[in-house]
Amino acid sequence: MSSVETPPPPTSVERRCPRCDATLSAEQEWCLECGAAVGTRIAEPRGWRVSLAIVGVLLALALIAVVLAIAELSRDAEGVQEVAGTPTPAAATPAATPAPGEEGGATPTPTASPLATPSASATPESGGASPAAGLAEWPEGKTAWTIVLNSSGTQEDAERLAGELAAKGVPDVGVIDSDDFESLGPDSFVIFSGTYDSESEAQAALAKIRDQAGGGSTRRIVPAK
Repeated sequence: MSSVETPPPPTSVERRCPRCDATLSAEQEWCLECGAAVGTRIAEPRGWRVSLAIVGVLLALALIAVVLAIAELSRDAEGVQEVAGTPTPAAATPAATPAPGEEGGATPTPTASPLATPSASATPESGGASPAAGLAEWPEGKTAWTIVLNSSGTQEDAERLAGELAAKGVPDVGVIDSDDFESLGPDSFVIFSGTYDSESEAQAALAKIRDQAGGGSTRRIVPAK
């Protein structure tokens, strides 16, 4: 009876890294020392040449567009310079007009000068309304004390009252427009008597004419600015 012999197990081959010669295990696909691929092959990317060609074409087209744009701008600039250098035509000299009396000249027609309109007589500035005959005027621009006897809404009525007071013997009676004085109320014509530098002088004068005037009060008159 023949015996069957068992073959010896195959001898394992030691694997080493082709780059750094480091020892590798049987299942190791990457070198742990240098990171080289031992049993794995990295496939190269496909189609990179086509992509590179497309990028090159696009860059070439962009460069051509830039060159054309620069050429167009240069052409426009030359056109502007030509227009700017065009001389402006000189203005036509007007024909000489013949003087009056010469042949072909029109005889001037005499123009009648308009009659001068007489200017209105200037109203004397007396610091108020124009005084009626015989009434006193307030000194222009003067600030002073006076005796206020009465007032009215119209100049005619105020002058009538002032004339009556003057006929009774009240001295220096006049009429002023309150709108011309900042110390008086608006829209009235004030009947006054005299101008005084102080209130005491005006009070003394009022005491003398109170009975003749039928009353009154002292007031400081300040012209409007």
